[in-house]
Amino acid sequence: MQYGLILKIFLSLMSGIFLLSACSKDKPLGQEQGAIPVMTHVVKNQDIIISFEYPAQLKSLQSVGVYARVEGVLLEQHFTEGGLVKKGDKLFKIDPAKYQATANMARAQLLSAQATFKAAQRDWERAQKLFKENALSPKEYDSAQSAYENANASVASARANLDTAMIDLGYTDVVATASGKIGMKQYDIGDLVGKAGANNVLTTVTQLDPIHAEFSIPSNDYYFLRTLDRDSVKVHYVLGDGSHYDKEGRIDFVDAVIDANTATIKARSIVENPENLLVPGEFSRVKLDGFLLKNSIAIPQVALMQDKNGSYVYKIVDGKAQVAPLELGYTTGNQVIVKSGLKEGDVIVTSQLIKIRPGMPVSPMKAQESQGTK
Repeated sequence: MQYGLILKIFLSLMSGIFLLSACSKDKPLGQEQGAIPVMTHVVKNQDIIISFEYPAQLKSLQSVGVYARVEGVLLEQHFTEGGLVKKGDKLFKIDPAKYQATANMARAQLLSAQATFKAAQRDWERAQKLFKENALSPKEYDSAQSAYENANASVASARANLDTAMIDLGYTDVVATASGKIGMKQYDIGDLVGKAGANNVLTTVTQLDPIHAEFSIPSNDYYFLRTLDRDSVKVHYVLGDGSHYDKEGRIDFVDAVIDANTATIKARSIVENPENLLVPGEFSRVKLDGFLLKNSIAIPQVALMQDKNGSYVYKIVDGKAQVAPLELGYTTGNQVIVKSGLKEGDVIVTSQLIKIRPGMPVSPMKAQESQGTK
């Protein structure tokens, strides 16, 4: 009995050793694990549309002061403060009595000078005839000519005096020199305005349509965007409350000098503002859309890895993950431009990046084509 029990135990042990040996032949100790399933992205050359967004401040094209150009008492006001006016609209009336009298006097002086000129002209014509007939001395001839020329000059002087008087009389009607929104008045009816050395700004007119947006472009962005195709660039406005302005603007100025203190370059856009929805001084954001980067590579940011040597991705070569160091360019949305390190047709890994090690076998689950525009 005891011998039989020992035999059964021996046979069981031998059987276990045999089975273990057979298993070890099928799966040797230290065998590599199976390939990791990963999401992938197929690299493709394409034309990429890029946008830039910057904070901006809205500014009027011009804000002009309305001046009292002659001295006098304000008699009338023809506008509502804060209202809209058009260029040439009458805003104030300054007492014109003194300037009307001066104009009348200048007109009378002109008439007198013209009468004197006509008499001198007749004398000059007679003197020329008599001189040809040797019936007039040279001295008398010269005197007639001088009187004619002096009379002609007196007419010109009187006419200039009348023009000056009429200009001053015209200044008694104070008109808008630009179209836009008018500010608060600085003087009341009955005040004396236009005195020499005084502040003679009666009010201001701020042009609202069109309107400017001033912003600064970081030097890194500027070096990049100046190489892009800008023919179809459009400017969109995002207002302070997050709403989008419905009209497109355009860039109308980019400075030639980079500010050494801020490492930015000044730029400006212009947009129509017929309903005066955009207000000077308001802060907004400008989005520059439509820059085209031709025949370039963009990859999802989720594929990027970083180490002490810089940025890299895992590229699949012969079913295994290999490190591909990259030189990166501009980031747009959830993609980043690749300057070098990849070529069209390369397949890169976009998931399971923490688990992957160089040389590890991977199995693509799905190839996602790039989302750029051709």
